[in-house]
Amino acid sequence: MGLMPAFALPDASRWYCVHTKPRAEALALENLQRQSFECFLPRIRRSVLVAGRRRLAVEALFPRYLFLRADSLQQSLAPIRSTTGALGLVRFANQPGEVPPALIERLRADSDADGVIVPPTFKFQPGDAVAVLDGALAGLRGVYMQPRGPDRALVLLEMLGAMQKVLLPLEALQKSQPACLA
Repeated sequence: MGLMPAFALPDASRWYCVHTKPRAEALALENLQRQSFECFLPRIRRSVLVAGRRRLAVEALFPRYLFLRADSLQQSLAPIRSTTGALGLVRFANQPGEVPPALIERLRADSDADGVIVPPTFKFQPGDAVAVLDGALAGLRGVYMQPRGPDRALVLLEMLGAMQKVLLPLEALQKSQPACLA
């Protein structure tokens, strides 16, 4: 008599959101993984200003949160709240809130091999109309001239009654409609 075929039980695991202590996402991630929880901490690479200089830093996409996958019938969720770096699960009406698996799949699809979300690159062409979104010049419109390094651009802005060349971070720019000249 042959072996009986093994039937796999349906996967009852769910994704949950873990609230962490400030700047302790990586610590909570490491400690939860040590407890055999499957976790996902979406991160993003950003240009930050440190001591007057721009540098790239990898930060949590959702500060103070990470995602955890578990089957609450097979694995107790109680240890999460006493895990170093974690405060507990995000709850609604005293029940752990579930995160749609499609969201996790999308975030993972947008991540590189290191788990860092790769934002889409927006290429500007010389002559493109741009708006300044951030900084002291926020709200001004201008014309993109050329890139200056990996994260800055030379932009032509009308200031003080004349056209001025200004060096701005790329993240502060957005394509816009050309200004109407009357």
